[in-house]
Amino acid sequence: MSDVVAISPRAYRLTILAIAAMVLAIMIGEALYGYLIGSRFLLRDGLEWIYDVLIYGLSAAAFGRGVRAERLSAYASAAVLAAAGVETVVQIVWTFIDPPDVETFGITLSGGLTTLEAMAVAAALWRFRRAHNPVMVATWLSARNDVVTSALSAGVTALARLAPMAGPQMAVDAFGAFLCFQAAFVTAREARAAPTVESGDVNA
Repeated sequence: MSDVVAISPRAYRLTILAIAAMVLAIMIGEALYGYLIGSRFLLRDGLEWIYDVLIYGLSAAAFGRGVRAERLSAYASAAVLAAAGVETVVQIVWTFIDPPDVETFGITLSGGLTTLEAMAVAAALWRFRRAHNPVMVATWLSARNDVVTSALSAGVTALARLAPMAGPQMAVDAFGAFLCFQAAFVTAREARAAPTVESGDVNA
């Protein structure tokens, strides 16, 4: 059963800011480590966390600051999600042109970081998963994407240990791109359809 719950804008912003700070730390740490050891996979994977940082940062800045600010933030988050999808598709295509070396260690480390981040963020945002506020929709869908792709990546890691190959990871990336486009569409739709939803009214 769902009911209407009053959400403190300050409390929600602090939650999202904490998430953004955590993801930013992961991004810097993984990208720097990848650069230092010469791992193209870890460097690229680390830099790709910027999409989550932007979504959570935009949400924290806009939530509770009025309908206009929240709608603009949601549209911006939808654009970020779509950009992440496009970038993923480009990476998949580029893999056929310039196949990278399959890095079992890199895939394992990346999968572990993504899984830990996804579980922590999903736990923090779980109560907001049914909210119709467009800002919350954007953050929850981003967290959902990470949970799904991290679960799939765990399977890829197991396969990579048995027989290193790029195909399984490419399949995960393709599905991740689909989720990004779907999340972008839903976020933009919610932003357009909810001009009268107040930040304190959330179905949780």
